[in-house]
Amino acid sequence: MTAEKKNEYTLRIAGANSTGLCVILYEMTITYIEDALEAWKKGNAEEMKKNARCALDCIEEMQNNLHYEYELARNLKQIYLFMKKQLRLAIINGQVEGLNTVIKELVSLKNAYDSIMEYDKSPAVMSNTQAVLTGMTYGKNSTWDSLTTECGSRGYKV
Repeated sequence: MTAEKKNEYTLRIAGANSTGLCVILYEMTITYIEDALEAWKKGNAEEMKKNARCALDCIEEMQNNLHYEYELARNLKQIYLFMKKQLRLAIINGQVEGLNTVIKELVSLKNAYDSIMEYDKSPAVMSNTQAVLTGMTYGKNSTWDSLTTECGSRGYKV
């Protein structure tokens, strides 16, 4: 994942509610798997394994945050276990064939959370964060991000 993409995700996470965080985590996982497949096509097994491990960590995070008092959580756990198995096969044996199936499942789940997001009006999970302003500079076709300095504790309440 590029540094620019990581910065984009970081900015989005700062203002996301719980449903938005799920969408972002799905998007990050998809990006890592796509990067793993691209590295594999280029013959770079180590880069493929690195990206697959990052995707595995994302899925592990999703699984750890399931609320098992709901039936849906038990179903999602089974899906996540399947995805983790496919990623481990890619990491250990170089069997990347199942990763396209994992991407399809992740896209399907992401789309489901996208549709929920329009109804979720809960506030951002992180509070007391710096505001981010984005605008055009005087340069040709370039944007800039600026953090306001009105918040001294940067997400931590003192």
